[in-house]
Amino acid sequence: MKNLFKLLLLAALLGTAIIPSTYAEPEATEETTEELAAVPAALKDRRYVTKARPKLDAKVYFIYQSRYRCGICVAEAPAIVAAYKKMKGKGAELVMLNVDQDDKTAADWAKKAKMKFPIVSPTDRGDIPFPYTGGRTLPCMVAVDVYGNKLGEANGSNVAEFLQSNWKKYLKEIKKEEKKAARKKSED
Repeated sequence: MKNLFKLLLLAALLGTAIIPSTYAEPEATEETTEELAAVPAALKDRRYVTKARPKLDAKVYFIYQSRYRCGICVAEAPAIVAAYKKMKGKGAELVMLNVDQDDKTAADWAKKAKMKFPIVSPTDRGDIPFPYTGGRTLPCMVAVDVYGNKLGEANGSNVAEFLQSNWKKYLKEIKKEEKKAARKKSED
């Protein structure tokens, strides 16, 4: 897994993209059956540099990679914080995987930028068990459902806009699919 993370980090330096997708029930693939089946479990026992802990009953998770020494990351931070305040407790969760070199730098930046969302320690992010931990540049953000299905992705200066305009949309899509699945199950 550490090699996977290193490859993703290397890939993060090569470009930017927004790749929209839609919600889908997990398919029985190697990626989704074991490693991606439990996003909440993957986040549960992490070390965090903030007091906040992720809501493990969220319907959608926005996994955000960022660091203090990234100009775009710093510029996007106020909008990310504002979006988090709106989505907090409504079924969507934001978790930052900090890629600074140490916990002190990460914690200092979180305090300065007023980031009160869960921020995984820089020393405890490398084995997050899903491949949606990075894009082509920093900052990067990937939205996944609880099963690890990728819902969308944004990189660079598009991250805050991606979060602001998609958290409600993804929640609605997931709730619609859940109702559809419940109806189908009751008909069977």
